[in-house]
Amino acid sequence: MILGIYHPAQGVGHDTGVALITEDGNILAAHSEERFSRVKMDGGFPFRAVEALQRVVRFTPKDLSCVAVPFMSLGDKAREGSHLLLASLRDPSLGFRQSRNRIDQDQFQKGMEAIGAYRYLDGYMAQLREVRVRDGRPNLADWREFLRYSGLDSVPLVQVDHHVAHAAGAYYTSGWDEALLITCDGVGALKSGIVAVGRKGHLEVISRTFYPHSPGGFWEAITAICGFHHMKHGGKITGLAAYGDPEASCYRIMETALSLNGLTIRSAVDPIHMARQLQGFSREDIAATAQRRLEEVVTGLVRQASRRTGLNRIALAGGVFANVKLNQKIAAMEEIEEIYIYPAMGDEGLALGAALYAAGKGGYLEPFRLKDLYLGPEYSDCEIETALKEERILCTRYAEPELAEKVADLLAQGRVVALFRGRMEFGPRALGHRTILYQTTDPKVNDWLNERLARSEFMPFAPVTLEEHVRRCYKDARSCCYAAQFMTITYDCTGWMKQISPGVVHLDGTARPQLISKEAEPFYYNILNHYYRKTGIPSLINTSFNMHEEPMVCTPRDAVQAFQKGNLDALVIGPFLVCANGS
Repeated sequence: MILGIYHPAQGVGHDTGVALITEDGNILAAHSEERFSRVKMDGGFPFRAVEALQRVVRFTPKDLSCVAVPFMSLGDKAREGSHLLLASLRDPSLGFRQSRNRIDQDQFQKGMEAIGAYRYLDGYMAQLREVRVRDGRPNLADWREFLRYSGLDSVPLVQVDHHVAHAAGAYYTSGWDEALLITCDGVGALKSGIVAVGRKGHLEVISRTFYPHSPGGFWEAITAICGFHHMKHGGKITGLAAYGDPEASCYRIMETALSLNGLTIRSAVDPIHMARQLQGFSREDIAATAQRRLEEVVTGLVRQASRRTGLNRIALAGGVFANVKLNQKIAAMEEIEEIYIYPAMGDEGLALGAALYAAGKGGYLEPFRLKDLYLGPEYSDCEIETALKEERILCTRYAEPELAEKVADLLAQGRVVALFRGRMEFGPRALGHRTILYQTTDPKVNDWLNERLARSEFMPFAPVTLEEHVRRCYKDARSCCYAAQFMTITYDCTGWMKQISPGVVHLDGTARPQLISKEAEPFYYNILNHYYRKTGIPSLINTSFNMHEEPMVCTPRDAVQAFQKGNLDALVIGPFLVCANGS
């Protein structure tokens, strides 16, 4: 087996996690530390995540052929450093010459506060420190100490470049023997993105965008300027953009801040300076013009790369591709035949990407398609019953077919139902195992359900849709059905969809669906199929089962507490059904 671990350099990072695969690429488990620590985007060492692997597969260090980590080896550092040096000789804005002018995190926060650009300081670091102290975890200096502490230092180590790990995750799960690979994020291993080719099981990098030029950094600055947490709330800007004017005069600022140079992106953004430039503009127009510019630059990069390589199937990874509207623009390009977005596109996917790269490096690893993303731990009926009894919650046990129909009945009656079943989803999206369901017919659902869950969102809730009804509901869906199984792309909605499901259609006429098949998840599919037979509507709202600023629920206890806090109508937890009125 191969263990992939993403843990922070010098103890600082975000979205750390683990993955366990076989040498031939079979994914046994993958999950993030945040689900166990209950700290959103936890960037600490993944102590709990490593321990939780034992719930899936019992193993010892002797069972591992290697540990793969997304950090460059000395040889890789030398090669990347030489690429950066050559690039900086051609471009004075790159590399070491800029180091004195870079703004670190503390400066960034103080500058944003000084100009009143955002007020998101929510005690994240204090919360993280409290968790560390409470759990008695050691205060380690770096990831090598973590490996020693975890007893893994005797296992052979494979070090993988950060962006190669992103690209490997996308390539090996794309199902394509040959593909164009593009990554974009904030920064990792001196870079904010690469262009690569995957062919016959191997990767070749053909272009690099070096930090401080960073499309992810550009988007983080815009997110902060609009008043949100720069790392947690980038998706709010995508939703907010539909309310603004992409032709507003602040577009000129975006045009200067983000541009394309061949196969590299140019964006050395000073967020404080940009915030001053954007004073006086509405945040809706700022979001709209930023979204427009991001789409123009990244689609330009895709076009150039496709022409250079002759490839028209593209696999994407990196946090920038959490932008579902951008992904839709790429899918619509004439040059592109098919698009795939690695479902764990952010840093939470690095552990699995590194492990898959190590498997491919050891021999030929044939790219495959993911059947599902239910790769986290699951909990026994006994553990579930214990959590219910601790809270003195009444429940009824049902056989699975009867339970699916009962849930469909509740949904048809307008009830809000949470699902907690089976193995937890991997990645940022709820896909039916840690999910809240509701009917799509209420156009005001965004307001009252977000209030109930203590959330503030601009995007509407996303739908889950029966796969066989995709063409009735969405336009031009043929080229990216695989991507839509994991909620990574928006579609334009048909007139019929807008009419029958207004609760999931955004102001711009799009929705971000999860397409569900019976093969992927029979119980989840049966709920939706029963609901369709009762109502004639093949979609339901699917939003993640969590409270505001919390990770998705992981354990039965998490589920019970979130059910109570969210004032939901019913909870399916394993084979049990809990109704709020006790019936």
